[in-house]
Amino acid sequence: MNQPTPQPPRWERFDIPAPVRSNGGHGHHRSPEPRTGGRVQRWQLVALAVVVVVTLLVFVSALSADSESPDQQQAASTATQDGAQDENSRGEGPVPGEGYQGEFATGELPPGGPYAEKGSDKYQVVGQPSPKVGEGRKDHYTYVVEVEDTVDASRSGGGDAFAAMVDATLSNPKSWIGDKDISFEHVDESALPEGEEPDLRIQLTSTETTHDVCGFTYRLETSCNMPIGNRVVINDARWMRGALPFDGDLGSYRQYVINHEVGHGIGYAAHQGCRADGALAPVMMQQTLSLNNGVLHDINPEGTYGQGDATCRANPWPYPTGGPEPDTETENGIRNDS
Repeated sequence: MNQPTPQPPRWERFDIPAPVRSNGGHGHHRSPEPRTGGRVQRWQLVALAVVVVVTLLVFVSALSADSESPDQQQAASTATQDGAQDENSRGEGPVPGEGYQGEFATGELPPGGPYAEKGSDKYQVVGQPSPKVGEGRKDHYTYVVEVEDTVDASRSGGGDAFAAMVDATLSNPKSWIGDKDISFEHVDESALPEGEEPDLRIQLTSTETTHDVCGFTYRLETSCNMPIGNRVVINDARWMRGALPFDGDLGSYRQYVINHEVGHGIGYAAHQGCRADGALAPVMMQQTLSLNNGVLHDINPEGTYGQGDATCRANPWPYPTGGPEPDTETENGIRNDS
């Protein structure tokens, strides 16, 4: 019996189909390509070329790296590390709950946005009058809100936003109106009786004017109350940057600085110290600078700052629980309401 003649193996092709070509305007066809088992396939040639190119690139890269000086290699390594760090960086500003990165001196202004340095001591009224807040059984305080004309209030939402923050803070039951004897009212000065001025002028102020009005004894950015002119001077540097003890919580710091300086304005003249380690700080403590009695004593050895080296927790409110309690009624000091 005749045996069938053995056939060569059949190779399958998986290359890209040949481009479609015109057939003289009479339809389209693909040019036939023979399938042969003994010829080197096109995909094999492409793969071989790729391997050769990659090998050459690796070889050239190795030669280039060997030719770099140690200084160049170190610079490249440093740049890579810096790049990785920058990619994960949150920027200069504070992150609530995470605080600030790096080391800072006591009372130093934190990193953050720009603020007004140049002053004019000329002010524009901002915000709108609002109804009385608090019972005011004994003392009723009127106030206006102003922004110095060299302060770019748009950086923090505008002048009306500053006034709204003042209004919201002073109308909070945890603020001074927690004391039933006190009330506040944001007034239109022009509507006051002739010759009468508001009890408080709450002013967002440049650092230059702040230094002129408040002094610059500590060489640190602070705010103040100036009885002459009934001025509650809020330093724009602190309004924009806050304070390190507040660990990046700018909103709480703004509430604090309003309550603290208004507290001076309504008769709480003396600063207070931390009563116990881990307790909430009295609002009349100089929380802008530190929450630690010892640190505050180092800044101002003439001050009285309570027990030893106690460290409190940041607190923006005179009455965190909503009003004076029998055992904490004098925590903010003694008010001279005359």
